[in-house]
Amino acid sequence: MSELKYPAVEYETHIETLGWVTKVRNGVTSGTEHLALRCEAFRAVLELPEGVDLQLMCRAHVENKGWLDPVYNGEICGTVGESLEMQAVQMQLSGADVEKWEIWYQVHCEGYGWMNWMCGGELAGTVGKSLRLEGIRIMILPRGVSLKTDGCVGFVEYIAPPAKDPEWNTEMASPHFSKKEISCDCTPWKENFGWCDGYPETDLMNQNLQQLLDVLEAIRNYFNVPVLITSLIRCETCNDYWGGIPGSYHTTWQAADIVVPGVTPYDVAVVANNLTGCGARYYKYSGFTHIEPAGCGVYSQE
Repeated sequence: MSELKYPAVEYETHIETLGWVTKVRNGVTSGTEHLALRCEAFRAVLELPEGVDLQLMCRAHVENKGWLDPVYNGEICGTVGESLEMQAVQMQLSGADVEKWEIWYQVHCEGYGWMNWMCGGELAGTVGKSLRLEGIRIMILPRGVSLKTDGCVGFVEYIAPPAKDPEWNTEMASPHFSKKEISCDCTPWKENFGWCDGYPETDLMNQNLQQLLDVLEAIRNYFNVPVLITSLIRCETCNDYWGGIPGSYHTTWQAADIVVPGVTPYDVAVVANNLTGCGARYYKYSGFTHIEPAGCGVYSQE
C-alpha cells in the first residue's frame, strides 16, 4: 500500500442475520438498502498520514436504550447480539489537526432512504420514530468542503447548527478548553434541546470553575493529548434529566466527566489525584473518569 497522503476512514457494520459485513473505506456504502435489515452496530478506524493528529468519537442511538456512551477509534458503536436497531448516529473529530479536517457521515434510514450528509457532531437519522438504520457511509474531507444537499433532511426535527461558530470557537475558558466545550449538557449544540444558556447562575461558579479548569489543564499537560469532556456544567433540570444525584457537583461547576484517548479511566483517575489532589471516580465499563473536589480520593464506580 502506498504511503497515505490524506486522512481516511475504514468502517464496517453489523447487520441483522448477516453479522459483520466487509470493511469499506471513504464513502463506500456499508450495510444494505431496501432489504429491511436493521443495522445494529458499526466501528470506524482512522487511517492517518504520519504526523497527523486526529481522534474519532462515535455515538449511537439504539432501540430501547437511547443514546449510548461515546466510543473512540475503532471501538464497537451500538450493540451486538441483542437484536436492537440503531436509529441515529453522531461522529466528531478531535485532536491537534481538527481545524484542517472534518468527518462526514450519511445514513440509510427506514422510510427515508439516504438522508442528508451530516458532519462534526451533528446527529444523523431519527429519534422517537422507531425507524431502523440500514446502511452508513463515512468519509473525511478538508474543512470548508460540504456534502450537504439543500432541502434534504439529515435528522428528523433537528436543525443542524453551523459547522463552525466563530464566537464560541474563539472564546476559551482556559488554554485548552473552550466555553462551548464546558457548557451545560442541555444546550442545543450538544443535545438538541435546552433549559439554560449553557451557564446557569450559581453563587459558587466563579470560585469553582477556575479550580476545576486548573485540574483539567494539569491532566491535559501531563498526558500531552486532547482531553475530551463528556460532561461538566449541568443546570438542575439537565441534571435531573440525566439521572444525576440531587446536589451533584456538576450543578455547582465542581465536577467533570472526561476521557483521555488511549488511557484507562483508572490511570486517568490516579494521575489526576496525584497531580492535583482532586477526587477521581473511574468508570471501568463506561470508559470515563469523573473528576470532583479534593478529599474524595480515588474510587471505582460500576
